[in-house]
Amino acid sequence: MSVIRRGALTAAPFAIAAAAYVGAFLASYDRLPGRIATHFSGDGAADGFTSRAAALWVGGGVLVGLGLLFTVLVLVSKENSKSRLTAAVGAGTAVTLGYPLVLTVLVNTDVQNPAEVQLPMWHVAVLLLAGVATGGLTWWLTRRGEA
Repeated sequence: MSVIRRGALTAAPFAIAAAAYVGAFLASYDRLPGRIATHFSGDGAADGFTSRAAALWVGGGVLVGLGLLFTVLVLVSKENSKSRLTAAVGAGTAVTLGYPLVLTVLVNTDVQNPAEVQLPMWHVAVLLLAGVATGGLTWWLTRRGEA
């Protein structure tokens, strides 16, 4: 498999996650409280808060930054198996981070008091399964012998 294709398979999930997060955030920006819930305890209750602007910049920055990091690591990797693993871990990471970031925007939309926001913990299982599935798919798509 070409290194360029492997790099594209690494970058695409981060680009999609960043676009989904920033898009959801900007679409809901006026409907979000000035301070949004960004961290949740084991029972799903909000226990950490950040300003709207900081949440937008930090979340978007993390997705773009990690996307660039993983993509560069894949592109400079000389050994096929390491590059393949890096691509799979990167793609899985994009989903594992993108899902809760978008979900955080959704649960904060139209909320008056961010302390009342709840995020059911079953979402943790979903984000982990989605991340592993995406990583596995990327691993499969980057197998040797593919053009």
